[in-house]
Amino acid sequence: MKSISTYFGISDSKFQLLLVGLLVFICGLTVDAQKKQHFQAANLLFEPRFNYGFLIAHHVEMEIYNGHFPSFEFSVARATYGKQQWESLYNYPVTGCTYWNAWLGHPDLGQAHAIFPFIRFPWLKTDKNELNFRLGAGMAYLTKKFDRLENYKYIAIGSHLNAAINLMVEYRWKPLNYLQLSFGIQLMHFSNGSTKTPNYGLNIPSLSGGAAFRLNKENSYIKRRIRPDLTRFEFDGREFLEIKLGTTFAIKETGDTDGKRYNIYSGFLSASKSLGFKNKLGLCLDLSWDGSDALLVARTNTDPYPARQLTKPGISAAYELVLSRMSFAFNLGFYLGGKDKSEGLSYYKAGIHYLISKNMFANLTLKTHFARADYVGIGLGYRFRWKYYLK
Repeated sequence: MKSISTYFGISDSKFQLLLVGLLVFICGLTVDAQKKQHFQAANLLFEPRFNYGFLIAHHVEMEIYNGHFPSFEFSVARATYGKQQWESLYNYPVTGCTYWNAWLGHPDLGQAHAIFPFIRFPWLKTDKNELNFRLGAGMAYLTKKFDRLENYKYIAIGSHLNAAINLMVEYRWKPLNYLQLSFGIQLMHFSNGSTKTPNYGLNIPSLSGGAAFRLNKENSYIKRRIRPDLTRFEFDGREFLEIKLGTTFAIKETGDTDGKRYNIYSGFLSASKSLGFKNKLGLCLDLSWDGSDALLVARTNTDPYPARQLTKPGISAAYELVLSRMSFAFNLGFYLGGKDKSEGLSYYKAGIHYLISKNMFANLTLKTHFARADYVGIGLGYRFRWKYYLK
C-alpha cells in the first residue's frame, strides 16, 4: 500500500518533517498554556456541533457539484482566565482542538476529515452572552482527489492531504454554569498550496449550531492591580526595533501534464516596532527564487539571460498579531525585479511565527498572488532587538 506521502511525491522523511513542523506551529500555544495549569481546574469545554452548508462553485468546472450537505464537528476546548498576560489582553479567549467531518455532497468528492487547533476571540462579552470569532488551522484528509483516468472531472484538489482553514463568527448564550449554546456562520477551506495540482481549493460556507458542556465549575478570572508575570516571549513595554531574519522552503507544481515539482527558496529581513502588547508594524525585504519561473519565462522569451534574473526581490508592509510565543504575520508587498512578470507585481503572505527559544523561531507561510495560492512553505529564523532602552 502506498503511503500518504507518495501523493505529494516526496519522501517519507520529508513528509514527516513537514507534518511535525505544522503541528508544532498550530498546537504550541494550547500546549504551552495547559502546562501551566498546576493548581486550577482544567477549565475544559466539550462541544459537538452540527453544520449545514454548500460547496462554492468558484470556477465554472465546479458547478456540476452544486448541492447542500451537513457536516459535523467535535471540539475539546480550554477557557483562559488570566494566567498569562496575553489572555487578559484579548479578553480571555478560548483555545482548543476540533475534529470536522462531512460527506461533500457528491460521489466524486467523497468525504473530508479535518483536525485543527483553534483560538476563539471574544468581540463582545457579558456574563451570559458572547459574540466571538474563531480561527482554526490544521490538516485535512480528503478521500477523493483528481485523477486523470478515474476522477478527471474533479479539478478542485489534486492530493488527499491538505491544509484546513476554518473561520467562524458565532453568538454564544450561557443559560447555565455548565451549558453553553451557540449559533453562527462558518467557512471551511481546503487547499494544498499548489504542492500538487490541480489546486482550486474547496470553500464550504455553513450555518452552524452547537452545545458546549463543562464537567466542573469555570475558573474565575484572575484580576490583579498589576499585570501577570511576563514570560520571556512577551513584550515588556520597552521600546525597541525588532529585526527578524528568516528563510522558507517549499515545493510546488505548475499544473503541467508532466507533474514535475519545483523547489522554492526564499528569505526575508524585517524591521518592526511594537504598537503595544498585541501588535507590531514594520517593513520587510523579501528575496525569492522559484524553480518554475524558468518554465514560465521560456513561454514568452527565447533569448538567453543570466540565471540570477530569476531571483525576485520585493518589499512589503508587515503586521503581526502577537499571542505570547506565537504570532500571526501578514505582508502585502510589491516585486522590485525578476525576469518573470506573469504573476503580476504584487504578492501577499500570511503565516505563523512560533518562538522555539527566546529568539529563534519557526515559520509556516502561505504566499499568494491575488486570490491564487503560490506555495506553502516552512522555515526557520532568528530575531534581534536593536536600540533597546527604557521609556
